Order: sequence, then structure tokens, then C-alpha cells
Amino acid sequence: MATEMGLAILAGALGLAFSNLDKISKFKGAGFEAEMNMVHTMLENQTEPTLEQKEEAKTKDDLTSEENKILISLQKPGYTWRYANTVAGEANVDKTIIANKLQTLMQRGLAKNGKGSNGEIWSITALGKNVQEQHQLKNA
Repeated sequence: MATEMGLAILAGALGLAFSNLDKISKFKGAGFEAEMNMVHTMLENQTEPTLEQKEEAKTKDDLTSEENKILISLQKPGYTWRYANTVAGEANVDKTIIANKLQTLMQRGLAKNGKGSNGEIWSITALGKNVQEQHQLKNA
């Protein structure tokens, strides 16, 4: 009887989570946890920018050389989320200042963070991709 009750609760939790995928950011119940921030970021990274996003990017193209390298690292193919130490190594930015640089990019809407299995993880936003692209075109 306890097993059937547990399965019924789990089935209900799964049903609720998947029926409202577009509305939840985190759901936890009966040993099941769904975090939609990760899925949203993956979709955002694979979507073409809108005209509004492209125009906004043109007004925010004031990247430093280090910030540009960080945004390039955050766009590495095959990865949606990156750890700060990995980004620091790839962007050749000192590990002691990478956290501040990533926080600054996040405050400007160019990056975002989440929670990974080994700590804080970072991803580029659609605006960040567009700003970095504008920066590359301008400095080419």
C-alpha cells in the first residue's frame, strides 16, 4: 500500500511539473526536481536574436578586452553553462578577478549564473551574444 501511494505521489508531481513547463522555474516533490532555468538558457542560446535585441546590443557595445574574452569563452560550442575557473583559464583572466568580471557582466545583462553540481555556473545571455558579436564586427 505504501509503494502504491509513493508512486501515485510521484506520478502527480511529474504531471504537475510537465503540465506547467513554461510557468515554473523550479519544482521539487517526491524525490523529483525540475529546474527550468537550465532549459530556458539552452533554448535561448540556440535561438536567433530579435531585431530589438540586435538594436539594444549596439547601444551596449562597450566591452573591455577581458570582458570580450570572457563572453567568447561562455559561447564555447558544446557548453551552455561554464564554471568561473574554466572561463578564467580559457579567457586568460586572473582567477582572483574573474568573479568580479562575471558579476559585472551579469549586472549589465550580458551573462547569468546558476547553481551547478560543483558550485556557481555561468552562461551568456542572448544580449551578451549580440553585444559580443557587435564588438567583434566593430573591431574587425
